[in-house]
Amino acid sequence: MKTILRSIALLCLAAHASAGELLTGEAAAAKFPAELREMGLHTAKWMQLTNGVEYYYGRFTNLLGTVDGFTASKNDLHLLRIDYANAPVRMKFVDHTQESTKRRTTSWTAAQHNALFAINMTMEYREGTLVYFSPKPQGYAKADGAVIPNGAEATGTKAGFAFNDNKSYKFDKDWPAVDPETGKTKADAWDNVVTHEAYTIHDGVATWGANATYFSRANYTFFGTTADGVLWAGAVDGRREGVSDGLAYHEVAALQLALGCVGGVCCDGGGSTTMAIRKDLMTASDVCDTQKTSSSSTDYYTMNYLDDGSERAVINQLLFVPMPTPSKPPRVVFSID
Repeated sequence: MKTILRSIALLCLAAHASAGELLTGEAAAAKFPAELREMGLHTAKWMQLTNGVEYYYGRFTNLLGTVDGFTASKNDLHLLRIDYANAPVRMKFVDHTQESTKRRTTSWTAAQHNALFAINMTMEYREGTLVYFSPKPQGYAKADGAVIPNGAEATGTKAGFAFNDNKSYKFDKDWPAVDPETGKTKADAWDNVVTHEAYTIHDGVATWGANATYFSRANYTFFGTTADGVLWAGAVDGRREGVSDGLAYHEVAALQLALGCVGGVCCDGGGSTTMAIRKDLMTASDVCDTQKTSSSSTDYYTMNYLDDGSERAVINQLLFVPMPTPSKPPRVVFSID
């Protein structure tokens, strides 16, 4: 019996030791989907952050260069692969536009909610080149059951994804539209709805084709799901000539298809691009070439293109927070006199 218990303990220790283990070189490259490995994967690093959550860093010299209709680019790519049904995390959408401070950095917001990791989300509503004094999401949005007042719903900003706390989620078009089966809007059944200008994948088909080249390359965060419920959250650095060119909307869609996504969105980009990961999950000090300690919260690393580690304050973020620990029933003790 002691031998069995000792074997179980050793197995548990081995499993624990693998969390946070940094893989590099060929071992890390082998973790990447095969289609990405063919795209000039020059530097590869991989780490398991927690159960069901893996971090991938890749420096590519030929990203999308093997896909018909796309021009190759150099890019630094950060990816989180999340087995959402089984990982001990849940999504939380946080919008600041109804607060006194209407813009917050991603790592600051993550710290307030003890998030394990987070990405910036929707763009602000703009009229021409002016951002409204009181920022509002560009499209339709709900957070924790409440519709967020919008200044306008620009063309193409009614599609995206919705989720509830029970880990159900769905990517779809026209969330404010009436569902003929229920007579209510599609969004009514969901507590959180996040719509985007760049709704990139719908039912496995890219909604932005390769002819949409009038969008210039930039750095972006993006988010997609596979048919079996795996979530991919990504950040591509950009506007760094010779280092990381960035991607355009249609290229983000092509990348998501390469990851096996059947639904996807491209989030706000440029200087807003931030993926924040809590430091205690990244136990190796040199996880990636462009990892920086956040200047907003030193408990987080940020993956973005700002050289000094600073972040642009934005109006909302998608957080992945720990699942609540189930409460144990009270212990009942019976005694017989």
